Amino acid sequence: MGFWDLLYPRRCVGCGREGQYFCDRCLAETSLETGWRCPECNRASVGGVTHFGCRKKHGLDGLVTLASYRGLVRLGIHELKYRFLTDMEKEMRGLAALRLKEGLKSRQGLELRNLVKTKPAVVPVPLYWRRKNWRGFNQAEFIAKIVADELNLPLKTDFLVRSKPTKPQVEMARKERIKNVKRVFGVEAEKLPEKALLVDDVWTTGATMRAAGAALKRAGVKVVWGLALSR
Repeated sequence: MGFWDLLYPRRCVGCGREGQYFCDRCLAETSLETGWRCPECNRASVGGVTHFGCRKKHGLDGLVTLASYRGLVRLGIHELKYRFLTDMEKEMRGLAALRLKEGLKSRQGLELRNLVKTKPAVVPVPLYWRRKNWRGFNQAEFIAKIVADELNLPLKTDFLVRSKPTKPQVEMARKERIKNVKRVFGVEAEKLPEKALLVDDVWTTGATMRAAGAALKRAGVKVVWGLALSR
């Protein structure tokens, strides 16, 4: 145990028990259902593929979410995002890797398995540069690195950019979220991948990820799937 662990011992974000950020008891009691829903209409979809009638020229082609945004997962993401506890990386990596493996092995995971075989680029949803500098890291990039490492895929963090700041969306209604992120993403790259797996921490209404996906498609990426740690 290090010096800082003695001064500030790790406590479970769920129950406060010392030792880990995610204690075994809280993990056992946490519902981690993988969601397979169309990213446009939010209705059940086989493998998370966008329904034929929901497809758009610059829309996402599918969506995978690894866990339900409640309980331990919700608290963990909140701590990571707002208290900057980047030392929980090992435990967050374990949680994300477990859910990713379960999703890939499931019957619903066929489309995701097929996508992974084509070696898409893993692209995190970017923060505005000023906010990233203030926070010191991008939580979406943090999760995207885990996904890229686990799936042995290339990680691309430099060509999708947020060109202007946006207001926090926590209290916004769906229409406000869509307006808030409209045309805020751009692509800065000479060579783009044919396919991309766009990663973010939380899918709420999907406005941010759909806007980022549209930017990639307008730039020439042919297939874009979304992957969120939680929903």
